Amino acid sequence: MGSAAGGAVVCLVLFAVSGQPSPAPAGTLSPVMPAIGPSLAGAGGAAAGALVAWAVSKPVGNAFRRAALAMMAVMGTALVAGATVPAHQLAGRAGLAALAALCLVVILVARRAFLDAAA
Repeated sequence: MGSAAGGAVVCLVLFAVSGQPSPAPAGTLSPVMPAIGPSLAGAGGAAAGALVAWAVSKPVGNAFRRAALAMMAVMGTALVAGATVPAHQLAGRAGLAALAALCLVVILVARRAFLDAAA
């Protein structure tokens, strides 16, 4: 669930950033400026993935194991973030929206599976 939550955050931030018009002509922007959106998306997605995995793994009890699960969620978020590049190249903003929807479906299915297993 953590990887899907982080991936959804990455997709949604990139979706929002890709729709923004450029504030100035492309030749006048600094080379660092276009990298701010993807950097924020990656950092926010990694943080969201880790926090969700930490919260979901509360029944584990052992902090070391919870931290290991959170780090695995961060790595899974990085894999989903890697899929945003081909999704955006193939279908533009619609590709990012489809990948975000897929992440949300995975969250819902995983939540249902965990709730059914806990009951």
